[in-house]
Amino acid sequence: MSDDIKNKSAKKDKSKLYKRLGIAVSIIVVIICISLNSFTKKSLYNGKIADNIFIQGVEVSHMSKEEAIEAINKKYKPQNLNLSYDNNNYEIGFEDIDLKYNTEELVEKAYNSTRSGSYFNDIASYISMSMESGGEKYTIKATYDEEKLDKYLANVANEINQDFKNASISIGSGISVNPSSTGLKFETKENKELVMEALNNKKYETIDLKVSVTKPKISTEDVSSIDTCLASFSTTFNSGLVERSYNIGLSAQRCNNVILKPGETFSYNEHTGMRVLSNGYKKASVIIGDQYEDAPGGGVCQTSTTLFNAALLSGLQIDQVRNHSKTSAYVPRGRDAMVNDGDSDLKFTNNFDHAVYVQCYRSGSSVGAAVYGASQDKVAVNIKVDNFTYNGRPAAKTYRTITKNGKSKTSYIYTSVYKE
Repeated sequence: MSDDIKNKSAKKDKSKLYKRLGIAVSIIVVIICISLNSFTKKSLYNGKIADNIFIQGVEVSHMSKEEAIEAINKKYKPQNLNLSYDNNNYEIGFEDIDLKYNTEELVEKAYNSTRSGSYFNDIASYISMSMESGGEKYTIKATYDEEKLDKYLANVANEINQDFKNASISIGSGISVNPSSTGLKFETKENKELVMEALNNKKYETIDLKVSVTKPKISTEDVSSIDTCLASFSTTFNSGLVERSYNIGLSAQRCNNVILKPGETFSYNEHTGMRVLSNGYKKASVIIGDQYEDAPGGGVCQTSTTLFNAALLSGLQIDQVRNHSKTSAYVPRGRDAMVNDGDSDLKFTNNFDHAVYVQCYRSGSSVGAAVYGASQDKVAVNIKVDNFTYNGRPAAKTYRTITKNGKSKTSYIYTSVYKE
C-alpha cells in the first residue's frame, strides 16, 4: 500500500475518533448540564435553606423561610420573665421592655448564604456548608430597651426597699411597744445582671432576686418584756433662768427614749454631746473651780443628777459617778452626779436579764427620769448616805441595799467630798 493511501486511512480514522470524542463530550456536557439544572432546581435555588444550617441549635436545613421562623419560634420566642422575693412575684412583660429576637434576620441570612448572586460561588458555598463539620451555626441575639428595664427594676426596688426600724417604747396611760422592722435593700446592679443574662440566654426560669437584709439593733422581742416602772426621780429648778432651763430640757431630750439591752452601758456624755454653743447649748451658770461662771451647758448637771437617782433606785449597776465641788441645792449630799466634757461622766449598765427603757424629760420647772423594765427584774432598793467631815469639809458615803426574793445585798456606791 502506498504512503498516500496510508495517510488517507489514518486521517479518516482520526476524524472518526474526533467525531466520537466530540459526541462523547457533548453527551457528558449534556449530562452535566442536566445534573446542574436538576441540582439547581432541587437543592440550590429551590426556595429552601441549604443543607447543614442551624440557628440557635435548631436545624433549618431544607426549610422555607416561613417554616424556619415557625420552627425557631416554637423553641425561642420572647416571653415574660418572672422575678421572686419572699413569696412575692413580679413579672417583666416582654412587650413592656420591647424584647425582640433577630430570628427573621438570621433566617434571611441563612437563606441567602448560598444565594450571593454568583452561580458558581453559590455552588461552592453550598458544597462547603454541606461538608462543614457541625454545620453552619447562627446565634439569636436578644434586644430590649434598657431604659425601660431600668425603670421597671426601680419600681420593684421601691416596693421591696425599706429602712430597718428599731423597736421602741411609748409611755402613756400604759406601756406600749412599737414593733421593729427589718431593713431590705434591693440590689439593683446584681439583679439587673441576672435579668440581662436570662434575656440574652433566652432562659425564662423564675429569678430569685438579690435583697440585702439588715436586722434592727433592737427587736420587738428585745423590749416585749418591758411592762413596769422600776424607778423614777425628779428635781425642780427656777424656770425663770431661761438659758439654764433650756439646757436642762435639751440634755433631758437627748437622754430620752433610750433602750439598754442586758449588758449594755449608758454614757451621759455620749448622749448629750459636748457642751458647746455649736452643739445647741446656751450659756448659763456653772461651777468652775470655786466660782459660779456662765458657760455653755450650765444646768446639764441637774439632768445627770436626776437620771443618776432614777438609775440608782432602779437597781441598775452604777459604773461611774462623781459629786460636785459644792453641795447642790436640788438634792442632798451623796446623791448628785457632776459631769463635764473631760473625765467626769455618768455611766450605768443594765445588769438585768431583760431590756430597760430610760425616759428623761422636762416638764415646766421640773426635770424627771424613769427606768422601765420587766416585772421579773423589779427589786426593792434602799439608799443610805453616811455624812461625815473630811479635812474639815462636808462629805458623804453612799450605799445601796437591794432586796430580791427575800435576800438583801448592800453595795458601796461612791464617796462625795464638798468644799461647802
